[in-house]
Amino acid sequence: MANLENEFILIAGSISKKTEKASIDLAHDFTRAVTKSVLAAKGGLVVYLAGLPINENGDALTFDWTVAYEAEKLLAGCPPARQLKIVTSQLAMQEKMTLEQRTLIRRLSAEDFAEIFYVEDDLVTGGNIGDEQVEVATALIALGGGKGVSDRARKTRKRKLPILPFDLRLGGFSEDGEGALGLRANFFKDPLSMFPFTGEQVKGRLDSMSLQEPIYGVDKIAELATGLLQDEIEAREAARSPDLLVITAIAIELAAAKKVFGVGEHVAARFTANGVHYWPVTIQRADGPLSCAIASLGNAGNVNATAITTLLLSELKPKKVLMMGIAAGRRKKLSLGEVILSERVVYYEGAAALAGGKIAARPEVPRPGLSTQQDLNAYFATASLPDRLQEHANKLGFAMPAESKAGEVAAHLKVSPATIASGELLIRDPKLFESFQGLHDKAVVAEMEAYGVFDACEKQNVPVLVIRGISDYGDKSKDNTFHKVASEAAAIVTLDYASHGWSRRLY
Repeated sequence: MANLENEFILIAGSISKKTEKASIDLAHDFTRAVTKSVLAAKGGLVVYLAGLPINENGDALTFDWTVAYEAEKLLAGCPPARQLKIVTSQLAMQEKMTLEQRTLIRRLSAEDFAEIFYVEDDLVTGGNIGDEQVEVATALIALGGGKGVSDRARKTRKRKLPILPFDLRLGGFSEDGEGALGLRANFFKDPLSMFPFTGEQVKGRLDSMSLQEPIYGVDKIAELATGLLQDEIEAREAARSPDLLVITAIAIELAAAKKVFGVGEHVAARFTANGVHYWPVTIQRADGPLSCAIASLGNAGNVNATAITTLLLSELKPKKVLMMGIAAGRRKKLSLGEVILSERVVYYEGAAALAGGKIAARPEVPRPGLSTQQDLNAYFATASLPDRLQEHANKLGFAMPAESKAGEVAAHLKVSPATIASGELLIRDPKLFESFQGLHDKAVVAEMEAYGVFDACEKQNVPVLVIRGISDYGDKSKDNTFHKVASEAAAIVTLDYASHGWSRRLY
């Protein structure tokens, strides 16, 4: 089923007084079908409610009240979600509506099914009403009408939002233009002006969605229309630069990120131009949604990390990056399952070969930028952090094992800042691990990608932070038994930091 949550569809149009009843009935049946399909997809609709123009037979010549009556019927008994945006005026409420209509509007508002937008009485003109409607709509369906429909479509095009015109010959109430029929003709000439991302595909579907010479019933056509709108919205979101790029290295880390961020197994990957897989997801924050893409380097190692991260930065253009996964931690310094955030990265491979076979260490030590350091301080200073992490863990059914043969296990999910030693070696030697403290006395974590990710992000001026779950101690006890636990612990902290740690001022 389509999902149009947070999208609001404006059905713009009207009917000539001369139009035959069969076409009028079909138009209203289709309007009801669209209303049903949009609401079922968790979307909403935009209407202008004032008087109801009718012909001499009492047939309604606009669609707004049809939407409102159908929405009231369909929303009865549903959880309130403000799926109707009503544009009106106090003058219209008092002088152009019946008591029954006013009561309907007030009931929808009182029960939180609708949000009302009032146009000032002395500003009620067709143009101003159109401005209000287009301001709150995110897509337009055109049906009949004349200049009013064309004007709303023009305003919608300026916002680069989808416009879907239908071919039913209805005329228009004001008999002043081609309305939806003119838009449909223009669609075939320039489909991307009305569906900026999927216009060519929609162009190929329009004839099969005819209302004038239908091959499907109105319910089917409404479902197809809803699906086309969703495809356009998804394509638009895919093309948008994400606020956050979450990078993993190996499969078990990617699986943990997808699980914690709510990317279901049925969700197909998208691909960059160079074929790198990624999964878009939205993170809900108190200050508004955060768009996110989850990707994987595919292999370990800093060289690979630099190359793939550079591709992702160039193609997706994220505003910030979080690298998450597993790492080795120094025994007696860190516990298995504990999570660390990078206060700095020590690239231990940097060295100079001197005369006599001597090697002089010349490590590079990148640190997060000042703004990221400030956010880290604020994150760790939050008293609710431990409880929040535990709440995340409980929701996912995540729990630390009681013990491990490899060594001490963290008693609960916790996070702290630490210095990472990054290079090309898979560490199984505790003496070598200990030697990293000669390069920096705080180097208590070892892994193989952080420097590569830092280097790529630094070159493109993208803020970056590395989050690692401790999976082993970098000695002979190293095995894969704690990889899943450490990966999921790191993913939980990554989601929490994305939701509560990184400041909006960075983007």
